[in-house]
Amino acid sequence: MKQRRTFILVLGMGGLLLGLMTMQFSWVRALVKARSTLFDEQARTALVEVQSVLTLSGARFPASAKAGLAPSSGLRADSLSQVRAQVVLDREVAVGIADSLLTAVLRNRGVEFQFRSALLDRYGRPVFLRDADVGFLEALQNEGYRIPAGDAQTLEEVQLYTVFFPRKSLRLAKNMWGELAINVILMLVLVFFTFYAANGLRKAERLNRLKSDLINNMTHELKTPISTIGLAGEALLDPLMASDEENVRYYVQLIRSENKRLGQLVENVLRAAMLDQGELELFRQSINFHDLVRDVLRNHAIHIKKQGGSTGNQLAATDPLIDGDKTHLTNVVFNLVDNAIKYGGGSPKLTVRSWNEEGTLRVAFTDDGIGIAKEHLGKVFDKLYRVPTGNVHDVKGFGLGLSYVNAVMMQHGAKIDVVSVPGKGSTFTLVFPQTTAS
Repeated sequence: MKQRRTFILVLGMGGLLLGLMTMQFSWVRALVKARSTLFDEQARTALVEVQSVLTLSGARFPASAKAGLAPSSGLRADSLSQVRAQVVLDREVAVGIADSLLTAVLRNRGVEFQFRSALLDRYGRPVFLRDADVGFLEALQNEGYRIPAGDAQTLEEVQLYTVFFPRKSLRLAKNMWGELAINVILMLVLVFFTFYAANGLRKAERLNRLKSDLINNMTHELKTPISTIGLAGEALLDPLMASDEENVRYYVQLIRSENKRLGQLVENVLRAAMLDQGELELFRQSINFHDLVRDVLRNHAIHIKKQGGSTGNQLAATDPLIDGDKTHLTNVVFNLVDNAIKYGGGSPKLTVRSWNEEGTLRVAFTDDGIGIAKEHLGKVFDKLYRVPTGNVHDVKGFGLGLSYVNAVMMQHGAKIDVVSVPGKGSTFTLVFPQTTAS
């Protein structure tokens, strides 16, 4: 039900993001269209103004290929308005003057766009076209802005002064770079926070799932020893059972064992609470790590023998001394040995090796158990994470041990590495820095 709710929330946020991005895209498209329309109006108005100047000046484009009286090609655009006589211009000169006029008019309107120009007839065929503009003929015919040029007496004499702005879209976009940049930034912010929220929901869902698993495991783990202690207590109250000294010793040992197990479970939870609250304090002293490992192995010997397993050590480090907290480091070794037993299969076999390397003490714990799949290796030190074993209660634990081990190692300025092959076992290696020469 919770997973479905999270999926609906993520889906809703995704739909909201898509809607907002669609609105932003529509706004950008509308802005570009509005700017393009505004530019079209400016271009047409500018051409009308050019036509007015040419008309008032009395200058005319020739109706035929024969040029009439052609003024000097050095005629300035601002002097054209002073021309009052009817003058027939050479086509090249006429187009050049019209280009100069259009440039001046656009500049006065704050528009600095390059353009190509030509004289076309009523069918779009070129009457005058510069060699450099041949490649723009199709664009001039289809996308050009045009005004009538000269006084045509017949339809065949109609000439259209036509201009085309080759990089209009690019220039318009460049002029809107501020608005577009803000829009892109807003969309990126929306995408970021949507994915951030979705990731937060996913993590919250995973945390809820892990907490549920923790509660289920804890309930199962606590009920088992409590039930065992209760049954042992009832057995001791039975006069027949109590009369047999061997039975009494057995049940007392069982109660002690289960009580110790309960204490260990509570200790694991308390350690997790200490890590959460940042209260993991170290009382450093010089420690012979070999002695520490031997003590833990000796305490676990009975459990390993019960399962038909064995332990071996190859503690070959010439300098086993490190500076650290004995209590926490004992818990580290205890957790690693306990894991080797839990995941060691029917007859767990554990080998502990040590050696000195490059100013460090390295201690490796190798088992031949079920191993860890590659996709789980990066998560084994996460709090509450337990490698799937097919059955939730098949392997005891809360998923707190290795996260505690990793935290203790980091507090010591040390590290832990893991190498594992599914079906063949795992090796956890502790790497401690040493201040003394090996």
